[in-house]
Amino acid sequence: MKKNNSKLSYIAISGMLVFLINISEASFRSKINKGNSYFKDEQYDKALELYRDAQISAPERPELHFNLGDGLYKAENYEEAMQEFQKATYSKDISIQSKSYYNIGNCLYKSGKLPESIIYYKKALELNPKDNDAKYNIEFVQKKIKDNMDKNKQQGQQQKQNQQKDQQQKDKDKQQQDKKEKGDKNKDKKDEKQQAEEQDKKKKEMSKEDAERILESMKDQEKKGMEKKQKMAVPNMPVPAEDW
Repeated sequence: MKKNNSKLSYIAISGMLVFLINISEASFRSKINKGNSYFKDEQYDKALELYRDAQISAPERPELHFNLGDGLYKAENYEEAMQEFQKATYSKDISIQSKSYYNIGNCLYKSGKLPESIIYYKKALELNPKDNDAKYNIEFVQKKIKDNMDKNKQQGQQQKQNQQKDQQQKDKDKQQQDKKEKGDKNKDKKDEKQQAEEQDKKKKEMSKEDAERILESMKDQEKKGMEKKQKMAVPNMPVPAEDW
């Protein structure tokens, strides 16, 4: 399957379905051929079932491991697919080796392991220098890694700027809070001073009132004393008339 150059995010899997012609058993050949037919019709679960059934008769055939890897890859089971492709690299066929390494690279890419995928694309390219798909994928993944690094750098810078803004806002809020608390303290002190002055004023006013009351009381007492003395005084006797 060739990749579509108009879709840069697409990474091709080789899709090479191996027809095993060196085994004489008709049932084995029938399972492989039928499995390949299901694969082409994108019925990957049925294809895998037939490939595994055929593997019972030939568990060590690298070509069959490659077909299993293809089916597992299409089923998005990348971990198991890598294991099957790894076994397929033991094939004596250089083409199968190269395509197995290539597809291991695809599995790694799909699993988010971009740097590791480049290693296997390069292995595929070493075995087949004319593999344009491998060349393309190496360049594509390298660009992807660079883009991710740039994106992470931008996100880091943005995060740092956001943290700085948050800290500046916190400092501003703290300054306003400190200013408010200071104003409240000054107000409290002013209120305390005003209260003390009012209390002193009241004390003075009370002292003046007390003095006036005492003075009035003394005047009343003095007046009452004078009236009492007047009542107690002996009246003057009239001069007796002369007795002629």
